[in-house]
Amino acid sequence: MYHPQVIARRLQQVARNLEAADALPAGGLQRYPVAHCHEVKAWLDKIWDPDARQATRPLTRDEEQFVANEHALTKIDYRYAAERYIWINYEGQALRPLYPLWESQTLMLEALARQELAHWETRHPDGLLANILKGRQLGASTLVQSLLAHRCLTHQHVRTLIASDVPQNSGSEGLFGMLELVVDQWPWWLKPAERFHTKNRHIMWTNGSRVIVESGKSMKGGLQEEGGEKGQLGRSKTYSAAHLSEITTWERPEQINSSLLPAIPATARTLCIRESTAMGRNNYWHQEWNLAQAGEDPRFFNIFIPWYAEQSKYWLPTPAGWIPADDTLSFARRAEQEGPKYMHRPVSVRKEQLYWYELNRRAAIKRDELYKFLSEYPAEPEEAFQNSGRSIFSIETLTRVQQQARPLADLLLVAPRSELLADKEASLSEYRESQDQIRLDVATRQARAAARVLGEGTPQVVREETPTLTEGEEVGR
Repeated sequence: MYHPQVIARRLQQVARNLEAADALPAGGLQRYPVAHCHEVKAWLDKIWDPDARQATRPLTRDEEQFVANEHALTKIDYRYAAERYIWINYEGQALRPLYPLWESQTLMLEALARQELAHWETRHPDGLLANILKGRQLGASTLVQSLLAHRCLTHQHVRTLIASDVPQNSGSEGLFGMLELVVDQWPWWLKPAERFHTKNRHIMWTNGSRVIVESGKSMKGGLQEEGGEKGQLGRSKTYSAAHLSEITTWERPEQINSSLLPAIPATARTLCIRESTAMGRNNYWHQEWNLAQAGEDPRFFNIFIPWYAEQSKYWLPTPAGWIPADDTLSFARRAEQEGPKYMHRPVSVRKEQLYWYELNRRAAIKRDELYKFLSEYPAEPEEAFQNSGRSIFSIETLTRVQQQARPLADLLLVAPRSELLADKEASLSEYRESQDQIRLDVATRQARAAARVLGEGTPQVVREETPTLTEGEEVGR
């Protein structure tokens, strides 16, 4: 659905079946321009009666072929579908098409595509399970909800779970509302009919797909029995798609591992996204991120999006004569060095972004909240996972030390010999062998020196048996 190579291979299979049934336009599958698709959608909307929930006339032959073409392409190619038929609420101001994506969203989608291709080529049995760590308001939730809506509307029997930290953030005023908008704007001639739709809770379609809304604060199964644990997210159900948001503020995130993940099957159709900003270290989200980063989680992979990834989001007009502070310049150099591993391209932070960074960082320092600023607008994962406790050193001091640090030259361990060698007998044996080697080296040097003086050939040194040394004895060089 996401990588061009995977899409092309799947379309070849589908096109053969549709061409055999004479269901496609002349010439086979057509990638119609976006403007043309919008025109046809507007035309077909005129024959739809929303009250009766049916068309006022049958489709023509050309219209049927166009609809069959779009059914095939939108099912297999997410980008084709999103460019033409997915609309969003743009920052609470107006409806607009999802495309063009922000660069931050493009990075997330490309990471999913690379993993999809890797699974396809290696015949990996699992789907796409990702941890997304990012700065605030970089479009992750909007993108993921569009991915879930696309799967439910174009595929059969997709059971989807949406969960944020609390019910109001999960429901129709939060994540579920984003998905509901995509569903509402989806063309009627591509959309399966709804069996039922409950605000804040549930949608089910005639294709067997459904969306269920829960939250990290779920009490289900928790206090019904004495001694029971609070939070049984996803227990007793099977989900092929899930979006878990703002993990760091969940009341009991461990329920994700104990209750939900066992209910997510290892199939190629699986899509599971955990996304959040960071909030402290050594908590559930930090541990899960580290496990995936080290390759010790067999299912999840990590996607990190730095705050500067979306150039249209965080910037300010630069005043004339502005000279960046040393810390700002140091940050810019570090972004150029480290940024390509996250952006997958050369990185150069624009001066307008640097000016925004300098002003907001300075304000955070004055409020004694630099740790919050770095957590919510990180340039690297290590910046995001700031310690939730307070050190005797300020965050700016620790950051300056990190920026000024030089590469490690060497690492030395100083400890008593008795601690370096656990076995005393082994230590004594090593000591005796070293003394024997010293004797041999001394004898060899002496013999060679004598041979040079006497003009003889290279001497042969025969090792003689020497008395065993007691502990503490040694031979001088």
